[in-house]
Amino acid sequence: MPEEQLTDGELDELGEFLDDPEAPADRLTLTAFDGFSAGLGVSSATIEPDRWLEIAIGGESGTEGAPAKILELMVRHAVAVRRVIQEGASEEFTPIFDALEDEEGEEEEVSPVEWCAGFLLATDLYPESFSSLAEDEEAVNLMLPMVVFGTEEGIEALEGKEGEDGLAEDLIDSIQPSVLGLCRFFNSRS
Repeated sequence: MPEEQLTDGELDELGEFLDDPEAPADRLTLTAFDGFSAGLGVSSATIEPDRWLEIAIGGESGTEGAPAKILELMVRHAVAVRRVIQEGASEEFTPIFDALEDEEGEEEEVSPVEWCAGFLLATDLYPESFSSLAEDEEAVNLMLPMVVFGTEEGIEALEGKEGEDGLAEDLIDSIQPSVLGLCRFFNSRS
């Protein structure tokens, strides 16, 4: 039976745990974990949760310090994100980006920075698959938004192009189709 996406209440519960200000510094936030889950989901290969849960939870105690319910929610979320990506269900795949607020506390814009960093962290678990991307121009272009927002070098390069109206927004808008395109790329080679 395919995993259903988490309910809003379950996402809130997971977010409270992951975004806890007292959490270990290397624990992924909900936004980063969503990107990490997408990074896990693009490849046709499957990585078992024992390999990636420790990375996502962070800290010295790793999964031992996490409630079983949270671990279950993390696995369910990752499996559901993978299912949606593998099915190419663009209407169901909506990355969870951070919302940035202005001085009055109003939502001003979205930030994909943590999401993209989480995505790139997951690619470290597939070194052979992702290193082969460099050989294909289309695949390189599909990775571009994640590299721009997920690395310090990419953000610096984007800041250097501030005069190009709409570039950041165009890159943000290209994240969702790029992830689905990467999945098609990997599946065509398996």
